Amino acid sequence: MADQLIKVITKDEAFRAFALDGTKLVEEAAESHETSRLATVVLGRALLATEILAQASLKGEERLNVKMNGRGPIGQIVTEADTNGAVRGYVSNPGIENIVNDDNQLNVAGAVGNNGSFTVTKFAPYSNPYIGQSVMVSGEIGDDFTYYITHSEQIPTVIGVGVTMNPDDTVKAAGGFMVQALPDATDAQLADLNQQLQDMPALATLLGHKQGPLAILDAIFGDRNYDELQAKAIGLAAEPAKEAYADQLATLPSHEIQAMIDEDGGAEIRGKFSGKKHHFTAAELDTILQKVLKREAEEAKQKEDDADESDSKKG
Repeated sequence: MADQLIKVITKDEAFRAFALDGTKLVEEAAESHETSRLATVVLGRALLATEILAQASLKGEERLNVKMNGRGPIGQIVTEADTNGAVRGYVSNPGIENIVNDDNQLNVAGAVGNNGSFTVTKFAPYSNPYIGQSVMVSGEIGDDFTYYITHSEQIPTVIGVGVTMNPDDTVKAAGGFMVQALPDATDAQLADLNQQLQDMPALATLLGHKQGPLAILDAIFGDRNYDELQAKAIGLAAEPAKEAYADQLATLPSHEIQAMIDEDGGAEIRGKFSGKKHHFTAAELDTILQKVLKREAEEAKQKEDDADESDSKKG
């Protein structure tokens, strides 16, 4: 079954909610980035929360970028998502060694840290980016997203994300949810929701029922006590083609490309967001080099022509 996100509104119209099963996308991200057990959980939580935030706040061709820097040993966490269900991201230290708490559980907060910044940048066509900021409050990822959106929108919101690992460090289950109060929600309904969230089983247990996001929503609101508004397939953003990286290489000075040929006999580029490697042979680099040399020659000729024209005017 493909990963899926579902958007609903409760039958009493007190809450809107999003729930997703992102087990496959987290597993693929872990494989691409060769993340350790702890880094998989951190990156997975960030990808899931970013996907939920994107579906809740974006429209049209908008996309958003989230940067978290809690000053913990995992370093910076960067994620991006669009309205089409595509998400990607990376952590600065994908090979971080396991840190455990007193219960011998992975210490996500200890890896992420809570002494830093949380920044969301929203990009929209034909307009300047919108940048929103808050502080890291716990390092647990879900709490930090909750704090940001609650304070930026001034709407009672809860975001929960979880990644559970198998003993062999593969991903067992990954999913999450967001619940937001609608204007007519009463204090009693908010109190009932809070109790339901405290009593609900772990996300891994719910996703293990093979019912996808519906299991999460049923646990929060009761069996089908909501109306489905939208269901969308989600997954990792597609990796740019090798040609896109060739275009990036073509922006370098010719002497740098020549050095790659002479000293290394080729080049290897690793996508920061995808973790995938692309190898360029010496022959491929030479083809790029010829284009760069032609461009540099044209630029030099243009400078020479501009200088001659300037001298002519002075004379």
